[in-house]
Amino acid sequence: MTQRKREDNPEEEAPQEEIEEVSLEELEELANARRRARDADDLYDTAHTDGSTTNPYLAQQQGLVYDPPSDPPVLPSDDPEGIEIAAGFASSMEETNPDVEDLPRRVDNQDLDLEEDIYTVLHNNSETGHLHHVKAVVRNGIVHLYGTVFSNEDIAIVEYMVRDLEGVADVRNELSVAEE
Repeated sequence: MTQRKREDNPEEEAPQEEIEEVSLEELEELANARRRARDADDLYDTAHTDGSTTNPYLAQQQGLVYDPPSDPPVLPSDDPEGIEIAAGFASSMEETNPDVEDLPRRVDNQDLDLEEDIYTVLHNNSETGHLHHVKAVVRNGIVHLYGTVFSNEDIAIVEYMVRDLEGVADVRNELSVAEE
């Protein structure tokens, strides 16, 4: 950095910055390199998922299928429960049937069907749609929950939703809160 004396006050020195000339192409190249480096850190793992996300921005950026939560948006109200449905058809995910297909009674709500229902309910609910590290294993109607969530409230919500499903005999909750 070079310095020169100011003309109005010779004793005071003012710093003068050197100017570096850069072409527009170099600036674009630098911006694209930084963008690629940033996006590489946020890539979505499609090898171990179905290629969809509940995050609309991630879906747009990476060309994924966007699955919006099916729970209706709610508003505060004078209702004893404290909420009012703002839009949607059902008052909650719990009032809808998570079964995508109608199965015969002998296999409906069996262990594998129940696991599928659990993942469907957790994925489509606005309170749990962001929880991607919850695993459920069902044996003889007993649901074992594993994985990490963001808070103790998430643990309670997941367990409540799973217990409410038809065919669940018991829930063994081994979810833990992820450390930041």
